[in-house]
Amino acid sequence: MTDQIHDSNSSRPTSESSGNISQAIREFIHQDNASPDNKKVTRLHTSGRQFFAREEVIAALSKLQLSYKSAYVPGQQVNINTEAFKKALLNTMAMNGNTNLTKSVNQIDGRTIDFVEMIFGAFLRDKNISNSIKTLLLKLQIPVIKISLLDNQFFHNNKHPARNMMDAIAHLGIGIEDTDNTLYKTIDMIVDQLLKTFDHNIACVNTALKALERLGSNEKVSQEKTEKETRKIILKEHARQIILAELQFNIKGKTIPKMNQQLVLRNWSTLMYQRYIKHGNQSKEWTEAIDILRLLINTLQSPKSHNEYLSLKDNHMSLVQTINELLNTSSQSKELIHNAIHSLKASYQNILENSEFKSSPNNSIPQKSRSLNTEYCTDEPSTNSPMDQKIAEAQTKINQLPESVKPGVWFEIYTSENHPVRRLKLSVIVQEDAKLVFVDRLGVKILEKDADDFATELDVGQSHILADHSIFDHALTNVISSLAAAR
Repeated sequence: MTDQIHDSNSSRPTSESSGNISQAIREFIHQDNASPDNKKVTRLHTSGRQFFAREEVIAALSKLQLSYKSAYVPGQQVNINTEAFKKALLNTMAMNGNTNLTKSVNQIDGRTIDFVEMIFGAFLRDKNISNSIKTLLLKLQIPVIKISLLDNQFFHNNKHPARNMMDAIAHLGIGIEDTDNTLYKTIDMIVDQLLKTFDHNIACVNTALKALERLGSNEKVSQEKTEKETRKIILKEHARQIILAELQFNIKGKTIPKMNQQLVLRNWSTLMYQRYIKHGNQSKEWTEAIDILRLLINTLQSPKSHNEYLSLKDNHMSLVQTINELLNTSSQSKELIHNAIHSLKASYQNILENSEFKSSPNNSIPQKSRSLNTEYCTDEPSTNSPMDQKIAEAQTKINQLPESVKPGVWFEIYTSENHPVRRLKLSVIVQEDAKLVFVDRLGVKILEKDADDFATELDVGQSHILADHSIFDHALTNVISSLAAAR
């Protein structure tokens, strides 16, 4: 796993790295670190040539802003055609000034354009950015070139609104898989409005940034609401499976009198369900519900010994009272609870009346009272149930996943050989089943993955984490690294 998860702040350069980046930018644009020979060559190459003024470059860029189009084609060898763009720019400036093409862009402006184009090339190579969003970002090339020429702090200010605007677009679009949705169209509309209005005033960029931030807040509220409902549905379905497994385990090999089946299979199961949903399976409330279930089922069997008989005789009404009190704290029909408790009392009376130990001569000998738990729960404790074994096995699987695999993280996920990968967010890790549940950008459940299978997919590169970082800082760092490596 090479990708790491970063938020927009954690990927910000430190003051030391910012100094290094600033130095590298100055060296590239101003050739501060160029050798005397290289500087001499540059002077000879440009001597006698006339250069367009910065204002003329900005004016030409404004004219090209709406007409110069470039789109990202997935799978292409990504190369920004800087020379073609500069030619279009020179032609526009020549037409604006009604001059021939003997003039050129001065070195600093030209290398500034080159540097911006390198940044956009890094955007297009960033696998964390969706293909649709790359096309949107390409629309911003000219505004960003203009900003970099108008504001000499643009590359050095990691809080610049234009940089934050591009980061906001990438963050909003991390789950966008195509252009046929309202979110994409809204972002596109904000970008188009910027292209129509941005001339020299950075206020247009601030307006676009605020619009994106509002859009992001609205999307977050809507997505969280839907995802919350999705998690509820997953939890409820899982709770039913857990309760069914517990019932099957505790009832196996035993008989529940017909008159008590409603109590066990409906009333007590409902209480278990409500406690699982509200408190979870690690809570004392859930443990109490399981312990009483085991005791209830065991005491509805005929006593196997004289001690069991005496314990049931002395303590059954206390158990009935406990069950009645707990059921009345749950959201169930009071009438059904009353009938179930009445049937439970009748069952115990019937068991005691028909027990082979009723007429035992030892019954006349005073004995120390023994609890129902002592006499009836002598088998393996519930912690050794198949469900608990399953949880332990599931945890072993989950532990194989990288630490960065956690709810809230976005992934590009392998689906099958014949289908494209999906951009999905991990919503829930079902601990008991080692299942990972993924949702789309709307919060709707799309698919589940076994933890083992997903760990393998990550290892072989079929699926991978999407880093939700500052795309501009990431691109800037990559460009500086490439320049350093080329020296």
